[in-house]
Amino acid sequence: MSEEPKKKMEVEEMTPSDVKQVDESTLGITWPDGHESVYPVKLLREKCPCAHCIDEWTGEKKIKPGMIPDSIRPLKIKAVGLYALQFDWNDGHSTGLYPYELLRRLCQCGECKA
Repeated sequence: MSEEPKKKMEVEEMTPSDVKQVDESTLGITWPDGHESVYPVKLLREKCPCAHCIDEWTGEKKIKPGMIPDSIRPLKIKAVGLYALQFDWNDGHSTGLYPYELLRRLCQCGECKA
């Protein structure tokens, strides 16, 4: 079996079957395996993996605790290929790409946090 079909299958297994705004401060993602993740949007903004939010050389977070207001909200959520989501935030930030693997690791449910 070639490596290409295996890679495609892995990508499809990670691509969410549904992404929805549960309420103004909560995002929900349903994964292909049926798992449902719920995220506080403030947590997602704090975990932005872009170069503006994390120093590319040191890996140090540039976002310090308390920097993100409770009023943070995604204005727009868009899929980037088959591997990530990108948010346009109401604080003007929009450069972060959130790979599906990262989003799954950030799941806040008891099963995933265990």
